[in-house]
Amino acid sequence: MLAVGFFRRRYLIILTFVLLSLPVAGLYLAVTPPTFTATAMMMIDTHKTQLPSPAFSEASADAGWIESQIGILKSTNVASYVVDKLGLAGDPEFTKSEAGLLDRILAFGSAVWDRRHSPASNVQSAPSSAGTKGKQLAVAAYLAGLQVRRVGPSYLIRIEFTSHHPVQAAKIANAIVDAYAFEQLNAKYQANQRTSDWFRERLETLRQQTAAAERAVIEFRAKNNIVGTASKPMSDQKLADINSQLQAARAHTTEVQARLQRAEAVVRANQSGLAKNETISDTLSNPIITKLRTQYLELVNREADWSVRYGKNHSAVVNLRTQISEIRRSIADELDRILETYKSEYAIAKSRETELESQLSGLMTQAHGMSESEVTLRSLESAAHSYRKIYDDFLQRHTEAIQQESFPVTEARLISPASVSKHGPLASSVLMMAVLAGAVLGIGFGVLREMLDDVFRTAGQIRSILETECLAMIPLLRIRGRSPAMPPHHLLASNDHEPRHISGKPALLQRAINEPYSPFAEAIRLIRLTVDSNGEAGRAKVIGLTSCLPHEGKSTVALCFAELIAKSGKRVILIDFDRHRPALTRTLAPNATVGLFEVLLKDNSFADATWTDPGTGMAFLPMVPRPHSSVVTDIFASEQAEGVFELLRMKYDYVIADLPPLGPMADVRSTSRLIDSYVLVVGWGSTKIGIVKHGLSSSNARGVRENMIGAVLNKVDLDTIGRYDTVGKHYYHYAS
Repeated sequence: MLAVGFFRRRYLIILTFVLLSLPVAGLYLAVTPPTFTATAMMMIDTHKTQLPSPAFSEASADAGWIESQIGILKSTNVASYVVDKLGLAGDPEFTKSEAGLLDRILAFGSAVWDRRHSPASNVQSAPSSAGTKGKQLAVAAYLAGLQVRRVGPSYLIRIEFTSHHPVQAAKIANAIVDAYAFEQLNAKYQANQRTSDWFRERLETLRQQTAAAERAVIEFRAKNNIVGTASKPMSDQKLADINSQLQAARAHTTEVQARLQRAEAVVRANQSGLAKNETISDTLSNPIITKLRTQYLELVNREADWSVRYGKNHSAVVNLRTQISEIRRSIADELDRILETYKSEYAIAKSRETELESQLSGLMTQAHGMSESEVTLRSLESAAHSYRKIYDDFLQRHTEAIQQESFPVTEARLISPASVSKHGPLASSVLMMAVLAGAVLGIGFGVLREMLDDVFRTAGQIRSILETECLAMIPLLRIRGRSPAMPPHHLLASNDHEPRHISGKPALLQRAINEPYSPFAEAIRLIRLTVDSNGEAGRAKVIGLTSCLPHEGKSTVALCFAELIAKSGKRVILIDFDRHRPALTRTLAPNATVGLFEVLLKDNSFADATWTDPGTGMAFLPMVPRPHSSVVTDIFASEQAEGVFELLRMKYDYVIADLPPLGPMADVRSTSRLIDSYVLVVGWGSTKIGIVKHGLSSSNARGVRENMIGAVLNKVDLDTIGRYDTVGKHYYHYAS
């Protein structure tokens, strides 16, 4: 609700700022050059068929590898290739400097200094330096407009480039793919070239080593007269076979021994009753044990069920326990049979292992008797064979590396040529941002106005801040045409002893009488209702109207209040107490020479000082200021004044006093013995809250505060009240 009320009050400010932001947005759109973004799609196909490279293994295409390729696309090598290929170093869009004015001045001064102190070298290096700087600026501008992103978890790469020219942006986006392919091919070529050079050096060394080993074998055969094939001797073949068989026999024996130990553990556990569910692998395929376990589980379930139904000691349950025990014994017997089988297999495996060990021992003894020449020959042949194998393998890899150099295959390919779209400034986005900025500024300025608007606007403020009732909210009276002129003084009264009649009042002051059903008249009636309910029945009511500042309309409210009561037939007298600004006297009796002071001092009678309104019957006692009246306050607080007011109570039903504003003077406080109730008039939208609080808290207003029956909000603008008080708005619209 607070926000709604705020926008209702300050919507004009917010709307003004929003409307002012629109021309700013239009100016920005007019002076800002458009930018275009070209988007190309590239795929890095890691599964493309190509010759395998022995030089290096391809990296796995994981997320890190893809990010590395994105880094290559953003590298300065690719940027330099694109800049050189498209000649961007000569394009003003890419070579304009973004340096500030101070940087440009310093750069110009540095150039002048260099030319003066080293003219020769400067002339020679100037073109080269200018060209290098132009390329650096172009590369920097290119990298600033480049965006490379991976499309989800795929191998697709989105390449975006932003430029002021759509055709240029599309060319650059497509050229980036070519630059990446060139960079990849160049990297592979250099890697293969380095690998090929290394292979070449290594092959030369291996070739020499292989030739030397083979030459040593031939020379040894010739020297020792060894003629035959290069195959191994029969004893060595047997020794290898027996050794392999022995290893297999030992593995089999270990396996059989492990199964035997497991079977023995299961049998012991089953005999002791510690493990009812232990089993071994052979029992899983044994049909007898499988059948017995099925019967065992069925009887156990039945025994548990019958125990619940018939009790544990029932004969049928006992019979089931007997059958379960017999089945367990049968399972144990079958396990014993399996155990004996394992023991037999273990004995056979152990015997086989012992026999092979005996054969191996004999062959080893026989091998020790071999001649020294055969051992040496086998060693030489083995070395020659190893060198030959290594040489052939390296020769094959060298051939593949050479072939790889001649195949320009790359993983990257362009799958979607660059498409261009306008990047900015977008009119809709700029207008939206401008409207948003204008709204924010308007709200901020509105909040500032709210903070500075420290005045009374609603009846709720009167109740909460002043802790008193708001008697009425009196609408602002607007002048309708010209008011009739006051008649000359000689027409106001026939002589000094005849009653003086008020005539020629401004129409503005007769609104409550002339328009009895207007919101203004209704507000005045609300004041009277409160006054009537507050006073004692049958006793005349003395009401004083005051305000904190001048020009808050208290005199107008007092006059209209008195007229409305007089119009209803009551005896009413209106007294002007304001000796500093006697507004009522200037309006109703500007030529009066006798007033309140003269009556209180008994210089004149009521008949000499009282004026009468012939239209309503209201009596009026004016105030004739005295320039040197230093005892006014004492007169108001005197017993003589109390006596005069007692006579007024007896003669009139209502005594309405237009009091001066609350201030440094003590006039209002001195009337506390004369006035029954006070009504505070507060100017709507003009009187500061702090001033009213200070005025009521001062020592001069102590009697006013104690006897105040409420406050009145005066000069309420009905066209604006709805922004602050929706209830008041609807009420006055209904009343009008």
